[in-house]
Amino acid sequence: MEENNVTSKKKLAQKVEKIIKWIKTRVRAAGKKGVIFGLSGGIDSAVVAICCKAAFPDNSMALILPCESKERDLYDAMTIVQNYNIRYQNIDLTPVYQQLLSITSPNGHNNKVAKANIKPRLRMIVLYYFANILEYLVVGTGNKSEISIGYFTKYGDGGVDILPLGNILKSEIFDIARLLEVPETIITKPPSAGLWENQTDEQEMGFSYEQLDNFLKYGQIQDKEVEKVILKMKRRSAHKRKLPPSPKV
Repeated sequence: MEENNVTSKKKLAQKVEKIIKWIKTRVRAAGKKGVIFGLSGGIDSAVVAICCKAAFPDNSMALILPCESKERDLYDAMTIVQNYNIRYQNIDLTPVYQQLLSITSPNGHNNKVAKANIKPRLRMIVLYYFANILEYLVVGTGNKSEISIGYFTKYGDGGVDILPLGNILKSEIFDIARLLEVPETIITKPPSAGLWENQTDEQEMGFSYEQLDNFLKYGQIQDKEVEKVILKMKRRSAHKRKLPPSPKV
């Protein structure tokens, strides 16, 4: 059993090294100087932050962009910054977000998801502003599990240049995070995009990451109702994973 654990850790370490090397290669191929990423205080952004720092020790930057965010998430983001000596800026987007809501609310619309999607889109704007100034690439934190069902905001957290975790299932990210010594408090807290009060990923999706990852690995799961929901989400979100279509003329 111990030998299996050692082998598993070795494979994970090799995968992390490949990710770090891949980040370097993509940035250099784009003729850029470094990388910038949003740091939310969650497990995915923590792993991305550590890999980016390893790839570009002097040319990586984290943006902490709270928008009606929890103090706990800000604390966790700062923990990663301090533990790994990452250059960062903290910019509170709450006033801008509330100003936008004050403009749109007179129309009488109160769609929770539409309002919540403003937050990641504001963050995308700020990330690209700094990326342009610094000549960096914007690094996304999306993973294979979320991307497969479109669990991201189009032109929000989906608006990035590269996705180092894009081929890694959520379940494996937990293992990578422990290998990289991400604090256990970050690893074990319920994954959440922080879109509204008490929102969690699994609650919003309607199934667990374990169920989703099992479906992606094996093509089917025991709970056929959940399987139908996953397939429906994959179909409906196909447009998020493609360039906008154009007619043949």
